[in-house]
Amino acid sequence: MAKRPTQIDIQLDEPSYRGEKRKRYEQLVELRDQLVEQVAMISGSSLSQEHNAGEDMADIGSDNFLREIGLNVASEEGKKIFLIQDALRALANGKYGKCIDCKDEIASARLDAIPYAKLCIKCKAIREENEDGYSTVSGIQKDEELTE
Repeated sequence: MAKRPTQIDIQLDEPSYRGEKRKRYEQLVELRDQLVEQVAMISGSSLSQEHNAGEDMADIGSDNFLREIGLNVASEEGKKIFLIQDALRALANGKYGKCIDCKDEIASARLDAIPYAKLCIKCKAIREENEDGYSTVSGIQKDEELTE
């Protein structure tokens, strides 16, 4: 009888990047894997709390508050995972490391700190300073790009 493959048995084809591209690929994949593990751990613990009859309402309220914080953290980490997936696609398409607003190269130091960054420092500052929430360069609303 043939064994059905499990998630562990399936090996995805890894791109054959070299040099700086390889470094960025490995950095993004490692960060993504860490975040996926954190989200799984947070989601599991936040969703599996049970309350017993007669429990103090303050304890239940505290538990609910902690669960909500855990789910919010998991949601933010999920957004980062989405951004990392976008960065991996950009790497594959040759667009990684280019600012989505001005199209200039994003500084290597910025990509070291935030490997899924979509904006150079200058454009990020413009967006943060802009009061109405729109980038003066591209007209993209802040909410359209997930927070880095």
